[in-house]
Amino acid sequence: MTYFGFLAAFILSPILVLGVFHIWNKGKDSPTSQDDSQITIAIGIHMVLALLYTTPWDNYLVAIGVWFYNQKLVSGIVLGFVPVEEYTFFLLQTLFVGLWWQTVTGRTTLVQGFKSSQRFRL
Repeated sequence: MTYFGFLAAFILSPILVLGVFHIWNKGKDSPTSQDDSQITIAIGIHMVLALLYTTPWDNYLVAIGVWFYNQKLVSGIVLGFVPVEEYTFFLLQTLFVGLWWQTVTGRTTLVQGFKSSQRFRL
């Protein structure tokens, strides 16, 4: 299986399912009143941060030989030392987690005035 095949099967497929689920539920009453545009901006910011944070680390590890990519399984388009598929993974994985978070939080309610009946000591 190629790297893009892996991404399609295990990352892109769940993203599409969550996207369809979100579109299907759009307009229905949800327990939380989150603004979709704010969530989209937050996910976008996290995607940029994931790309900026992970790029130097992965390039360094490939450059010093900690790991490598099988040339038969990647496209051959390389930015630095890392194939474009890896950058795609950074972005899609962050998008997947953001959509999952949006789905889960959109279906839960916050408990107002919650007080614990137990006391904790250190």
